[in-house]
Amino acid sequence: MKFDIVSTIYYMKLSISNNKEFFTRDSFSIVYASYNKDNDSYTILKEKDDFKTKKEYKKYLSNYSNSLCKLYKSDFVSEANELGTLLLKFVNYDFTDFNCFIEFVREYGIPGIDFYDVNKGPSNPFNKYINLNITNDKKNIFLTENDFIIVCKKIFEKRKKILIKYQSEFKKLINFINNLSNLDYLNDFSIADRFYIYKYADYDYIDLYLELSQFITLSYDIEPIKNLTPSSLCHAKNSLEENAKIIAKELKSDSKKYDNDIYLSFSFNCHTIETACFITLLELIKNDTPIYVCKNCGKYFIPSSKKNTLYCNNIYEHGKTCQEIGAMITYNDKLKKNEVTALYRKTLSAKKMLANRNPDIPMYLEKYEKWKEEANIFKQDIKNGLKTEEQFKQWLEETRKKY
Repeated sequence: MKFDIVSTIYYMKLSISNNKEFFTRDSFSIVYASYNKDNDSYTILKEKDDFKTKKEYKKYLSNYSNSLCKLYKSDFVSEANELGTLLLKFVNYDFTDFNCFIEFVREYGIPGIDFYDVNKGPSNPFNKYINLNITNDKKNIFLTENDFIIVCKKIFEKRKKILIKYQSEFKKLINFINNLSNLDYLNDFSIADRFYIYKYADYDYIDLYLELSQFITLSYDIEPIKNLTPSSLCHAKNSLEENAKIIAKELKSDSKKYDNDIYLSFSFNCHTIETACFITLLELIKNDTPIYVCKNCGKYFIPSSKKNTLYCNNIYEHGKTCQEIGAMITYNDKLKKNEVTALYRKTLSAKKMLANRNPDIPMYLEKYEKWKEEANIFKQDIKNGLKTEEQFKQWLEETRKKY
């Protein structure tokens, strides 16, 4: 791939089928090279996939410790993920953080660093940095780590504003259609109904739609229904006949048999990453897929089940996911609640017994009734989120002998 081919550097293909998103795009992978100062040249080293173990790979790299350097290689990648993966990654990025921005550009290549200008056409800010003297790979494009970071720094402030703008628009839409603010007037509506309301109530949506829809071209294809993923079987260097034989062999050994049913395949060729995210969001709405905000890390996520709507499944700290941490929080809260409940019942019983044993002293009954009323108000405040179990425990301990 060469960066001067305009149609190539802005190519992103998004296909959606059976709650899966298939995303082909430009990206940057990190490779290691040996640098020769004498002739200012780089020799690309073997990658870790060429070795059986990490230990073997580290030993191999150690042979070049004096000349080892990191390069960024431009690559096309194809990924298959659960529908919504692309969108969730986008809305969960912290675009105010430069290191996150670098990761974003690595992930999405040229469209990550530059928003397509309809009037000017695509531009490539890396152009003047790509002429490295590579001794053993003339086909691919490489950048030094320093040059990659220099370009990112130059564009960061300008690009950040655009990314945050679209991220805010997506979040606003997600929050509304999933009623994450718990607005009473939206409670009885489906995601699709809320989107209908949003679409016509928010004039910003029309601007968002018009801005991003101009960067979409729709491709149409048909394909027989088969239980295979042919692209994973074939290799670009193989001949037609070689690839055809591989697919034919797999079809014969496939245990599932299908009639010659045909399904329609729609793919979206996008010029901006923001457009691909927008398409994904609309598909999620169409499928009535809910999105929540994790109570632990604060990131958006799609629950794996209807029961799991509080915590996401991302690693948070010490190798534990938010779900695992959330389960521990729930367990500890339950223990604390049980402890407070036991203290409440013990105190209630003691005060009631004191009033029953002294019917000739009205003060004990009056104090008991007053205490019970205040305790009930406290418990209601906890339900409404106005007070905590810890505060209730403290109050119980303070009033055990006072009333």
